[in-house]
Amino acid sequence: MVQKKKPAKPPARASNGAGAESPSTPSKEAAQLPPLFPSIVVAIIAFLGGVLTPPSLHAYRSATSASNPSDSFPLPRHTVPCTPSNLDNYLHVKPIPGLHLICIEQLSVGEDGKEQALPPTSDANEQRRRLRQIDSLRLTIYKGSHSGPLRRRIKVGGGSQGVQSFAWPEVKMQLIRELGLAPEGKLQQPWALFTALGERIVGENDNVLGKGAGEVGSNQQVMASIAASGMVVIAQGGNWVWPGVREGFERTIELAPMDETGKSVDPRNITIETLSMVPLVLSIKGFLTEDECDHIAEKAGPSMRYSSVSLKDADKGRAASDWRTSQSTFLSSKDDPILRAIEDRTASLTRVPRNHQEYVQVLRYGTDEKYDAHHDYFDPKAYQSDENTLRLIENGKKNRFATVFWYLTDVDDGGHTIFPRAGGRPPVRSHKDCTKGLKVQPQKGKVIIFYSLDAAGAMDEYSLHGACPVGEGNVKWAANKWIWNAPMGYVT
Repeated sequence: MVQKKKPAKPPARASNGAGAESPSTPSKEAAQLPPLFPSIVVAIIAFLGGVLTPPSLHAYRSATSASNPSDSFPLPRHTVPCTPSNLDNYLHVKPIPGLHLICIEQLSVGEDGKEQALPPTSDANEQRRRLRQIDSLRLTIYKGSHSGPLRRRIKVGGGSQGVQSFAWPEVKMQLIRELGLAPEGKLQQPWALFTALGERIVGENDNVLGKGAGEVGSNQQVMASIAASGMVVIAQGGNWVWPGVREGFERTIELAPMDETGKSVDPRNITIETLSMVPLVLSIKGFLTEDECDHIAEKAGPSMRYSSVSLKDADKGRAASDWRTSQSTFLSSKDDPILRAIEDRTASLTRVPRNHQEYVQVLRYGTDEKYDAHHDYFDPKAYQSDENTLRLIENGKKNRFATVFWYLTDVDDGGHTIFPRAGGRPPVRSHKDCTKGLKVQPQKGKVIIFYSLDAAGAMDEYSLHGACPVGEGNVKWAANKWIWNAPMGYVT
C-alpha cells in the first residue's frame, strides 16, 4: 500500500507546561451580590403580584442595564441571520455526518403579553440592548446540515434578566439529546459549537461556570454569543469544516489573520470554491502572492532531498521511491516573517488554530516525478508494530485533519493533484493510475483544502489523493500544511 510522508519532529516541550494559563477563578467581589440585588427582588415580587406588566418589566430591564456584564465582553465579529438565502449557503441535499446547523431566533414578550420573534439586526448597540430583554431562544435544528423536511424546534432559556440568565449546561444537554452528540472518548475529540463563519464559541468540555460573568468563555458570554449569532454550527469532531454545500458552490469570506500580539493584520476577502463533496475539496485562488511563492521555493532549495515515507506494517523494507520520487524539505517559520504571516493566514482560512499545524513541507517534482495515491491520515490498524506512530496519534484520537496544499508554480503539462475516489468512486485497482477522478491543475498562488477526517472526526477513505507525473520540460514546486485535529507542538 502507498505510504505517507513522515511528520516533522516537534520541538522539545517545556516540562513545566510553560505558556498554559490556569482556569480563572471568580474574585471575591464577583461572588458578592450585585448592588441592584434588592431592586431585582422587589421587581420580581412586583411582577408576580401583577404590579409590573411585561412591558413595564422590559422598561425595568433597560433601566438596570448599566450593570449587565453583556456590555463588557465581546460578541462574535460577524453574524449570519437565519434567512432563506443564508440557509442555502449551509444546507446540503444529503446529510453531512457530524455537521449540524442551528437557527437562533430571539423571542420576547410583547406589550400584548404574547411571545414574538425579534427581527434580525446588524446594529451592535441594538443587539446588546436585545440581549438584556429577550425572554427565550427558539432553536431550529438541521441535523447533518440537511435540507430535508425533518427538523426539530426547541425553546431554551427563560428568565428575568435576559440572556445572561440562560444556562449553557442546560442548553448543552438539550443539544446532546436532539443531535445524539458523542462525548469525548479514547478515540473521539470533544465536539464544539461555532458561529456560521467559523468563530469558536464553546466546546463540549469548556468550564463556562468557572469564569466570572464578564469574562470571555463565561456562561453569560457564551449564551450571549449564541443568541447574537443568528446561525450556529456544531462539529462533532471539534474542528471547523467549511460546509461544501454542492460542487461549484462559492463562498466569500474575510481573512483576518492575527499577529503574535492578537492584532488583526492584512484583512481581505477571498472566495472558496467547492471542487468536490466526496471527499470535501475546496479551492482558493490568489491565496499566495507571486513573491511569497518564490520566497518559499528559494528558501527551501538548498535543503531539498529525495522524500521519505512512513512505512505501514505490510510495507516494511520497501524503498520510498516505490511510491514517491519527489524531493522535499520542512521549513520552520522562526525568524521568517513571510512564512509566519502565511501560517497565520492559513489558520484564518481554515478557522483552526495555528498550533494544530505541522511545519510547512516544500515539494519539488521534476519531469516524470510523482507520488502515488495515498492518505494523509494515519490509520492505527496499519501501524500496530510502529510504537512511535501509535504514540504520536494516541492510538487514533489524534490525526491529520486537513491538508492545505499550496501551488508555488504553474505547470503546463501534468503535475495534477488527483483524487481517484472523488464522487464516491470504488476502491482503485492501481494507486499509480492518473486517468480517473478529480484532477486539480497547479496554478501559482492557488491553494486547495482537503479534509482527511470528516466533520464527525472519522477517517475519510475517499480522501485518497496523489501527485501525477510532471510533463517533459516542467518543474512543479508546491508545499503543504498538515493540520491536526488537536494541538501538536510543532508550530506555536
